[in-house]
Amino acid sequence: MNFFKLNELAIEFRSDIGINHSDPIDFFPLITNKLKNLTIAFLEMDDEISGACYKFDTQKIMFINSNHSKGRQRFTAAHEIYHLFYDNTPFTICNINSDDEIEKDADNFASFLLMPINALYNYKKDNNIEKWDLNLIIDCEQYYQISHESLIYRLKNNDEITFEEYISFKGDVKLNAHRRGYDSSLYEPYISKNYTLGNYVRLVEEAFEKELISNARKDEYLLDAFLDDLVYNMEDL
Repeated sequence: MNFFKLNELAIEFRSDIGINHSDPIDFFPLITNKLKNLTIAFLEMDDEISGACYKFDTQKIMFINSNHSKGRQRFTAAHEIYHLFYDNTPFTICNINSDDEIEKDADNFASFLLMPINALYNYKKDNNIEKWDLNLIIDCEQYYQISHESLIYRLKNNDEITFEEYISFKGDVKLNAHRRGYDSSLYEPYISKNYTLGNYVRLVEEAFEKELISNARKDEYLLDAFLDDLVYNMEDL
């Protein structure tokens, strides 16, 4: 699918969840709130696997690598949105740097969902950017909360930076961001352990409230989803 069609799909999806084409997305809280049939499971995976997804009946589940950075996890979640809503395959495992055409479409959709084409154009215009440097790149990725690799890859593909600049901008991004006054949260995991968010939790709680399951069975289901904090009343993730 061409870039412009994928960008249109991304903008339509943004509109469906109440976000205009230019605003950054507080991604995990927003999709957990807006997509009532979605469960998000953070799991420890090999580094080369970014995530996976599975859909059955009306339920949708995405799996996110809990070892990756927040920026990468957000990108993976946006990538899985493409599979869950625009790909007919019921189960998909997503490897980083896959050459599969559907995976490339999902990557491009994810990039446009987090920052549509016009959003990047408007950001450049609003910030009077004529030539990208590391300062401007870090400012932009912090504003949109996207991974450093995703942004510089996008800029390279758009001929906004050269291949040599792309290589030189890789560097120690966490340190460079800190030197520019930002915290390191974008470059660390959003959730760094096995954990579950979204509809699975709601369904278990609803079943218990309707007396369809016992308290012991509820705890069993929650523990199966790594929700020890809910079972033992712990406050922190």
